[in-house]
Amino acid sequence: MTATTTDTTTGTTATRSTTPAARFGRAFAAHLRSESRLLGRDGAALIFGAVLPLAAIIVMSAIPAAREPQADFGGLSVLRTYQPVIVLFATSVLGLTIVPAILGGYRQAGILRRLRTTPASPATLLAALFVVVFGVGLLVSALIVAIPALVGVGLPDHLGWFALAGVLTLLAFLALGTVLAAVVPSPQVAAGLGNVVAALMWFSAGLWLPRQFFPDWLVTLTNLIPGGAAATAMTDATLGVQPSWQPFVVLVAWTVLGALVAVRTFRWE
Repeated sequence: MTATTTDTTTGTTATRSTTPAARFGRAFAAHLRSESRLLGRDGAALIFGAVLPLAAIIVMSAIPAAREPQADFGGLSVLRTYQPVIVLFATSVLGLTIVPAILGGYRQAGILRRLRTTPASPATLLAALFVVVFGVGLLVSALIVAIPALVGVGLPDHLGWFALAGVLTLLAFLALGTVLAAVVPSPQVAAGLGNVVAALMWFSAGLWLPRQFFPDWLVTLTNLIPGGAAATAMTDATLGVQPSWQPFVVLVAWTVLGALVAVRTFRWE
């Protein structure tokens, strides 16, 4: 189906498609521009998810001792040991705290309900928000990998596997963040719970205690949650070790499970 409009200043006639796909595309593009501007203006939302991780990797890269191999870290430098953890820190904050806070705020303000009366829809808003946060996560993760390389530390030996693990990690956290937004009505409570879940992921990835010092039982346990699985896959890729299939299966499983739960429980109002 098409709609014809006439420009009264030029007399020209334009034909615009009104098929469902075309309407979705236009609404999605409008939401994408809007969400990009809003997220850019809300600097506080990006401090912990983007600015703080980038500042940490820049400071570590500037310290010569952090670039040298350390026996206590299994022959890895401090920078290489913590690079996967910093990637995980950034993606977990973006997925587990920003997404629930934004979606919960929209629901609480009645924005999602009002969208039902417009050509747009909650689905286009949700898709646009996911794309914006996903894009920020990819950019920050790429910079966390690139900055150490600029000071001579080098890129992960298996860069492709590292990138795949990073993408799957971000998707898993976005899915879990949507679950929090679905089951917790208050955006403040959802964001708070997101911080708790994120802290669990940081611990399992070795933020406070490197995983080299974990007992075997704790390694096995943390490998079953996204934080540990992501750290294992990215560390193996950094070292040039062929990653096992298990971490990737764990990340995909959590993504699929989170998406299914979110779809079944999410309420627009």
